[in-house]
Amino acid sequence: MDKSIIVCGVCAACLGGVALFLSKTAPADKADSSSASQSSKAEKEPDESVVILSREASDIISVEVKNENGEFTVEKPASGKTNWVIEDLVSVSQDYTAEQSMVNNLGGFEAKKTAEENASDMGKYGLDEPKVTVLVTYSDGETKTLSIGDEAPDTRYVYARVDDESTVYMLYQRKLSYYTGKVTDYVNLTLIDKPSDDAWPAYGELRVARKDLDYEMAFENSTDDTMGGISGQVMTEPIFSYLNITNSTDTTHGMWGLTAASCEVLEPTEEQLSEYGIADPYCEVTLKGDGYDYDLKIGNAVYEKDSDGNDTDMVSSYFCYITGVSGRNCIYNISAASLPWASIKAEDVTSSLMTSNYIYDLNSVDIKTTEQDLSFEVQSSGSTFEMTDKNDTPEVEKVTVDGKELDVENFKAFYLYLMGCPTDEICFEEPAGESVLTITMNKKSGGEDIMEFYKDSSRRYIVKLNGVPSFRIPSGWYDVCISNIEAVLSDKEIEDTY
Repeated sequence: MDKSIIVCGVCAACLGGVALFLSKTAPADKADSSSASQSSKAEKEPDESVVILSREASDIISVEVKNENGEFTVEKPASGKTNWVIEDLVSVSQDYTAEQSMVNNLGGFEAKKTAEENASDMGKYGLDEPKVTVLVTYSDGETKTLSIGDEAPDTRYVYARVDDESTVYMLYQRKLSYYTGKVTDYVNLTLIDKPSDDAWPAYGELRVARKDLDYEMAFENSTDDTMGGISGQVMTEPIFSYLNITNSTDTTHGMWGLTAASCEVLEPTEEQLSEYGIADPYCEVTLKGDGYDYDLKIGNAVYEKDSDGNDTDMVSSYFCYITGVSGRNCIYNISAASLPWASIKAEDVTSSLMTSNYIYDLNSVDIKTTEQDLSFEVQSSGSTFEMTDKNDTPEVEKVTVDGKELDVENFKAFYLYLMGCPTDEICFEEPAGESVLTITMNKKSGGEDIMEFYKDSSRRYIVKLNGVPSFRIPSGWYDVCISNIEAVLSDKEIEDTY
């Protein structure tokens, strides 16, 4: 479990305890005063509610809504089906829970109170030309029309009446949210359902292409499951790199469960796909694997507004379109916070480790400089891939170079420095000249990891990892590394900063 979650939980528990203590030790007169205030408020606001649609929701077979955004009808499920349906949305996945809630809301529907009985002027309530009408049809053929007019002076309420009755009621605005919006409010906004914990599909390949980057990013499953704190996926383009599990999860797995804020356009035309930036997307994310092939196109940005209603430089959301999932023929508006692919760079998600080798999984660490060619032989009690009990940790028993035995703890500190070679600046440039430092890690399991260092400028070196230009590092790290080589040979203290 994430330590930060644990810490937050402890803090919350402590705060909860303090609140409980304070409530239990509050002066009696203050507690009584609060109670009296609530009692007085209840006395001042007597219950004047009145049921205006008395029949149960189970009797309803359809609800027809007309408002300034258009009209739509929610209909009783066909025989053998459990979900209500909106015919205008049959080509897309619908939010069946919202549709059911919309119908349930009308069962035993109450007004807050009566505004006027025997009203002769419906115009003063906005009910001569209602803003919203809700036609409810019941299973026996009976119908009721709920008409919604103007907002009351107390803006929590609006005026309403039933059918052509002369009584005007006041309704809570919040009870009408189902009937004042667009039909697209009932579109299922989850682009790709998130699997249950025991049903995640095998990870395939996720690729990110973006107009503001001169490279693409690609992520696949790692074949190395021995390193803690590293993601189960690796970056394979533009460089090979292990991933920081904290920073990379949203990128590697964020497509599953991705949810939009709204459906902007239903069944868009080619012209609309172009208008919203989908035809030529700013960013394209593909996720392909066994049984799935998703393609998310991220189009035009939506910017936050300033106090004058003008666009700022801050992106709040993007218009998006996805293929590979049935029932998603919509242009969605998705929060920028849910779209890491629109802003991340490769170095934002890479691990701080260039390689993932435990010291006891190595046969040797070979180091070649312009002046030396050394092989540090490592003898350990075991290795990660040989362990049967994962709670056991192998021990480094001996380290030798040219037959000389070195201080094991000092060599561990030296190896830790090598593993800390910075990875915060990626580089694809082929370096010039010859390597001035080569570090080869020979694995007990077979194979090797090779780090080659090339002079780039007075303050930078380029590192090729396994023959591929991958990182640019500060010269300070290189200089300290050279001095640490001499220190480990003479059993002197290893520097850990540069």
